[in-house]
Amino acid sequence: MPDHVIACDAGNGGVNAILAKPNGGHKSFYMPSVRSAITGERLDLVEARSMKYTSIEWNSHIYVAGDDVIHVSRRALERHMGANRYGNEFHQFLVATSIANLGIKEGSVDLTLFAPPGLFNELRPFIQRAFSEHGGEVTIKLSGDKKKRQWHYEKVTVLPEGIGAAGCFMLDDRGETVVNDALSGESVLLDLGAHTLDALKFVNGNFNPESLEYATWEQGGVHVHVREPMLRMVKKQGDDFSILTVDDIDRVIRLGLVSGDYTLQAANYSMDTQPLLEKYRERYAEWIANTICDGVFNNLRGIKSLILVGGGAVLVEDHLRKWYGDKVLDRKKFDSTRKLHPVDMNAVGGVRFALARIRKATPA
Repeated sequence: MPDHVIACDAGNGGVNAILAKPNGGHKSFYMPSVRSAITGERLDLVEARSMKYTSIEWNSHIYVAGDDVIHVSRRALERHMGANRYGNEFHQFLVATSIANLGIKEGSVDLTLFAPPGLFNELRPFIQRAFSEHGGEVTIKLSGDKKKRQWHYEKVTVLPEGIGAAGCFMLDDRGETVVNDALSGESVLLDLGAHTLDALKFVNGNFNPESLEYATWEQGGVHVHVREPMLRMVKKQGDDFSILTVDDIDRVIRLGLVSGDYTLQAANYSMDTQPLLEKYRERYAEWIANTICDGVFNNLRGIKSLILVGGGAVLVEDHLRKWYGDKVLDRKKFDSTRKLHPVDMNAVGGVRFALARIRKATPA
């Protein structure tokens, strides 16, 4: 038995990490998929008020990551979007940082990762090999740690994005099978990420792997359709807004979805970005309807359920429900998904699949 069971959906836009709790349930961590190298120097003065942030020591360099990048150092801002990022050093950094923030300091980890369905067959062996090198040993240190954290990946499983989310309807948080009709008949699952949009078709809960290579739209995610257009319009508001990045847009959207306040600050100026968000999220929903729902799935004729997951789901769900009615599945109707946010569902499902596998392999 591994000491920790973790799934990490380290996407182009954000990292969702889920840790299975021993007695059921899970612990979660999220951060944007961005980092910046820093010096790590601090003022050694009692009177000095230094900014508080979490620094990460990794491979002899020091970084800040996630939302800390906006406040600490934009100078060496770094992100990596596209197929070549999977399994590379940056991908491994995002996963290790998330695991450390889940509270892991040592031991063995059963790790589940994800890749876009259309690139899955190509990327899976590379990702598994990259995370298993040197015995899967990981060394990382967060600011405040007295010593370095060290753990090892005992097993690395890679799933297609979307499959994990579908697993949330099949399994509970202990990895035990649940019975419902969420995936009965023919259903289409759309996983709306930052860079890619994945479309998976299921028949009575079974996915045909022959269609994997046709399941991913690169440049079909929130980054191109919502974040970049909003940023272009925001930068036109003046010089103080010109230094902002998609990370500022991403943050104001995430905070606004919770609080209802979409105000973006730049120096002494502020801007309500909600009208821009409304404009571009509707345009994104139209693109999905025209390109995917109508263009690929024949206006959803014969499709019982359209399942929306990923960070972009909450941005388009109301529009798609207006156009396709009850075909857009309400995840809150099912016990196994009622409390889940769409952005977490891949990682939660990955943990549930891992628990089911471990339970099956463990003698009674």
